[in-house]
Amino acid sequence: MMKQVKFKLPLRIFTLLCGMILTASAFAQQITVNGHVKDATGEAVIGATIRVVGASGGTITDFDGNFTLNANRGDKISISYIGYEEAIVDAAPNLNVLLKEDVAQSLNEVVVIGYGVAKKKTYSSICRLKPLSKPDKYCRSAQSS
Repeated sequence: MMKQVKFKLPLRIFTLLCGMILTASAFAQQITVNGHVKDATGEAVIGATIRVVGASGGTITDFDGNFTLNANRGDKISISYIGYEEAIVDAAPNLNVLLKEDVAQSLNEVVVIGYGVAKKKTYSSICRLKPLSKPDKYCRSAQSS
């Protein structure tokens, strides 16, 4: 027959406290990240994508450039928007992020047309059609008039 071991009250309390401390430290890893995203001129960036690197999901900035995101301490947070360089920062309770313009992805020289994209200089000229000598004929192209 086995001898039954009786735990004393102080040992039980110590074990309970250790368990509570370990549980509290595990939950303390999750933080709420609040932040504000601006561009180089100080204007709020509306609709920038904010996500934790390596995780699914994320959020976007509101009309004032503010966002809220849940992340673990030490995670990397990626902030991106069209026409700006991607910024990667460490997770912290309060973030202020300044996005720089991406010169390589400048949209100043692009015109969107029905089925594709063309350079602005291709479509920046003005075409003038001459009236036809006979009103019942149609002009086939701008060069033929």
